[in-house]
Amino acid sequence: MPEQFRITGGPFTPEQLAAVARLHVTGVPGGFLSSLGEPVLRLLYRHLATSPHAALFLAESVVTGEPLGYICGTLDTSALFQEFVLRRWPIAVPLVAARLLRPRRLARLLETIAYPGSADLTLPRAEVVNFVVVPSRRGHGVATRLFEHLTAWFEQQGQATIKMVTGQDQGRAHGFYEKAGAVLQGTTEVHRGTASRVYVHRIREGSDPVRVSRPGYEAAKRALDITVAAGALLATAPVAAAAAWAVKREDGGPVLYRGTRIGRYGRPFAMLKFRSMVVDAARLGGPSTADDDPRLTRAGAFLRRWKLDELPQLVNVLIGDMSLVGPRPQVASDVRRYTGPEMRLLDVRPGVTDWASIVFHDEGRILAGHEDVDRAYDELIRPGKIALGLAYVDHRGFGTDLRILLITALTLVGYRRTGEMLRRSVPLDLAHVRR
Repeated sequence: MPEQFRITGGPFTPEQLAAVARLHVTGVPGGFLSSLGEPVLRLLYRHLATSPHAALFLAESVVTGEPLGYICGTLDTSALFQEFVLRRWPIAVPLVAARLLRPRRLARLLETIAYPGSADLTLPRAEVVNFVVVPSRRGHGVATRLFEHLTAWFEQQGQATIKMVTGQDQGRAHGFYEKAGAVLQGTTEVHRGTASRVYVHRIREGSDPVRVSRPGYEAAKRALDITVAAGALLATAPVAAAAAWAVKREDGGPVLYRGTRIGRYGRPFAMLKFRSMVVDAARLGGPSTADDDPRLTRAGAFLRRWKLDELPQLVNVLIGDMSLVGPRPQVASDVRRYTGPEMRLLDVRPGVTDWASIVFHDEGRILAGHEDVDRAYDELIRPGKIALGLAYVDHRGFGTDLRILLITALTLVGYRRTGEMLRRSVPLDLAHVRR
């Protein structure tokens, strides 16, 4: 079974930064920074994760939350270090002062400070600062995904090439970089008597990079989510009240259904819906639902037909568990089946609607009449939904989000030309998505 992990690009909790510091000490036991101790490293990585000059990505197990590795890089090591000294010295100095009483350690600090300024000017300033993967997860795709995310971030910052400096004895790192297409440029000495290899990597030529969203897009998307969700909740309050009354009146059971779904970076959350099935429906069948499912209540069938059962998810949008637009959230059992590339679906917030919600708006009708509904879903719908979800992840942007919202609204009111609009907008051949 493929390794189930998520890539987190921040914001990071203190516990996550502490995990990165421990990985550094474990992965680079003889390094100068390791000798300064975990408190210093936590401070350093907290600064690096929030600096405009740098980026940090952490890999974590979806199942346990265990840190599996991390990678960090900077546009300019000198600028990053100067920024750290200016902003963090009141905290950093007391932490490192006692540890620098040893002459050899102080000498290595001075060499570290001098290195960025003495680097070969013909080499790119952008570089990988540190890259650690726990031994038990090497060869499971963790390193590749981390490297893809960092190089995508560099590309979005306008960098065509980056450099990597690795110890002469780090054969595994040499093999990884060479396999990725990096070219050996020579050797250097960060510290006296410690030769290191210098690789230069030209970022992705002729291939589609991993998408790492720009901060501006994320902020605009979140503002849109809050504005539209709040307005829609107010506008649909009478409809929601009528739906709640109908659900309660039919069988006296709970009005809302709280289903556990897997959100961004693999974090579970409670997704809200108006209950459309009998109480304890999960005990009577699987997660897939056809239009002729006997578990549906009369009120529930009406709500599902007009997608009114989804209205409470606007609350999930307001609190940040979901977005208006994004791949639909899945149950844990389905996420555990994701392949390595499919885990990219967890890089974004799940959404109320996306390309798949529109293309498969008649999912219940497609599944109707099948004896094994879950198997029919896996064969007829799941592959297309995943392909469309990945297409959104790879091509997301504010304009894409607005188009999806518009086409969703037109689909709900029965506009006949939505199919044509989809064919022009979706970056896939829809004839091969629906089977």
